Amino acid sequence: MRPAAVFAVLWLTGCAYVADPKPPTLEIPSRVTDLRASEYGATILVGFTVPPLTTEGLGLTGLQSVELRVAAGATAQSYKVPATGAGAVRYDFPARDWVGREVTLAVRATGPKGKTSEWSNPAVLAVAAPLPTPANVRTVAVPEGVRLTWNGGPRRYWIFRAANDAAATKLAESDTAEYMDATADFGFTYKYFVQAVDGALRQSEISEVVSIVPLDTFPPAVPVGLTAVAGVNTIELAWERNTESDFTGYHIYRSVDDGAFERVAGPIAEPTYSDRAVEPGKKYAYTITAVDNASNESARSMVVDVTTP
Repeated sequence: MRPAAVFAVLWLTGCAYVADPKPPTLEIPSRVTDLRASEYGATILVGFTVPPLTTEGLGLTGLQSVELRVAAGATAQSYKVPATGAGAVRYDFPARDWVGREVTLAVRATGPKGKTSEWSNPAVLAVAAPLPTPANVRTVAVPEGVRLTWNGGPRRYWIFRAANDAAATKLAESDTAEYMDATADFGFTYKYFVQAVDGALRQSEISEVVSIVPLDTFPPAVPVGLTAVAGVNTIELAWERNTESDFTGYHIYRSVDDGAFERVAGPIAEPTYSDRAVEPGKKYAYTITAVDNASNESARSMVVDVTTP
């Protein structure tokens, strides 16, 4: 074999191929596509997500800066947003310079090598004077649940509630400065706060948080329709049935010959009672009360009397 051929064989079998060098990566952050803005109290609140990949499809290793640009007509201002990497970002700044104007917002990020992304999607916001924060929130337990009232004019309000140790969630909406929470249960700890809103993009700051443990101190309705009929060695009582969900029973009170009323039975569940401990020729008077499962007792019913034969 000739020397040139031997050299070619040895070179092909004994040496690895060296690839061409790769160009350096630019690490340009990908464009933000979910910029949103809203008004919260006296601030403008923005939120967006810095994508995790660069424009080259590689993982974003960091950021030098994020710029938020706000413009209204010929006026524009930039804000430096504190963000160092990919992920969700929230930022707020005073609204006072933009009240009464429609602003357009956009963000862009600068990667670790100083390369800047494209501007994000624009977010448009009509900035108005701050909504007043609902004040003097008051709670009171009532038979129907918990009634809330607060200082504020006719506008839209969101009501939030936390039960015991759970996180607060939006409970309801109201167009007046009051709300009845008919879903509250007696004996639980509840925390409430209120927020004024004007559409989806304009909100007041939240009110102070108020707590209440509603207790059942509300007796059932006074029984009505009591009648008494004398029979043979008995007096039969009947009345209309109570309909409260927490109703337990009735107490029966009796007076003999105009004496003091004493309880002779109860609690009984049915709206009837047979008094067999009677004597001939005496005057008996009766009144009844209703009792609930918290031992709340109603006022006494009307009095009926009957004389045994």
